[in-house]
Amino acid sequence: MTSDSTSNNNSADLTPPAIIEQSRLAVVFTFYTLLCTYTIYGLWQVPGGNIPALGFLWILKMAPLLIFAPGLRQRHLRTFAWLSFVVLLYFVVSVQIAFVEDTRLYGIFITLLLSVLFCALVVYIRNFRNFYKTPL
Repeated sequence: MTSDSTSNNNSADLTPPAIIEQSRLAVVFTFYTLLCTYTIYGLWQVPGGNIPALGFLWILKMAPLLIFAPGLRQRHLRTFAWLSFVVLLYFVVSVQIAFVEDTRLYGIFITLLLSVLFCALVVYIRNFRNFYKTPL
């Protein structure tokens, strides 16, 4: 009887807490929302701007983020950790954009989005490492 109760406890211990999946979904949703926001803002600038230059700036802004997409889908912990560092660089730029009068709302929205993304990344990484006891 004791062997059955210990096997039930071991199987219950292997179930990850819901916060891990919830924070991963928050990371993925916020990440793709950020990509869509950058794309929509780039398209909004096309009618009055130089299309090749805007296309180059869009690629320059998106390429570093798109590198992380496969790792996020495959749930590599190291990808989440590196993305948290890169998000901080984008955060600095978004704060600068928020202080320009013409792009204030866009800058504030991007800053809030990046803040949510960074917080979700930290929650995911911390809970994942605590549950699975894995180093980065």
